[in-house]
Amino acid sequence: MKISKIIKYLSIFIIVIIPYLTSASELLVVTEDWRPYNYIEKEEVKGVSTEIVKKVLDKSGINYTIKVYPWSRSYKIAQKKENVMIYTIIRIAQREKLFKWVRPLGKGGVTSLYRLKKNSHINPNNIEEAKKYTIGANDNSMDHIWLKFNGFTNLNTPSKVEHTIKMFFKDRFDMIAFDDSVLAAEFKNLGHDFSEVVQVLPLFKTPPYMALSLSTSDKILEKIQKAYDILLKENKIKLVN
Repeated sequence: MKISKIIKYLSIFIIVIIPYLTSASELLVVTEDWRPYNYIEKEEVKGVSTEIVKKVLDKSGINYTIKVYPWSRSYKIAQKKENVMIYTIIRIAQREKLFKWVRPLGKGGVTSLYRLKKNSHINPNNIEEAKKYTIGANDNSMDHIWLKFNGFTNLNTPSKVEHTIKMFFKDRFDMIAFDDSVLAAEFKNLGHDFSEVVQVLPLFKTPPYMALSLSTSDKILEKIQKAYDILLKENKIKLVN
């Protein structure tokens, strides 16, 4: 075979194969609309967690695309597919073996049960008493998983945070399980004031994280962790809370 033909075939091979190599090495980053951590504004994914994720991935040199889906969908994608990062995901015991945990995005707050201020008759003193009431929690969220694991059965689990909040203020359930550190911002975004609700019972701590699907390579995990550690040491990223 002539050299010119060999070069021609090699060129065709490179043109065909490179897109597949690029695609295979690209990280799909999934999240949800959850202020102030991550949300879409003017077709751009923003938020305090998003800022950290973008800086870390840019530093790591890994190609990535961020997609915002309802939490349940993002959660399923991150468990089933290779080369997927999910954030802001709360690290709780029930999730520990489902992902490769990267690094924390902050210290987090505490998930508590809240009731509307007007509903003063709803006032459980402990978890067992709280189980008698209907509780709203975003589907497959850390709140939903924790409640289910701890024996709560009377649950209402909409697919989106905004739906859960709207239903709560329409008295569709007795209490809502929500992260203390972001509750005020989420309520304000939907036109509600924090003074409209009362904290009833604290449940568990909520440290926010970045995590990778289990089938994602350890090399990618190490690259991201290294980039995070360098940026944190140089004070180029600020943890969310």
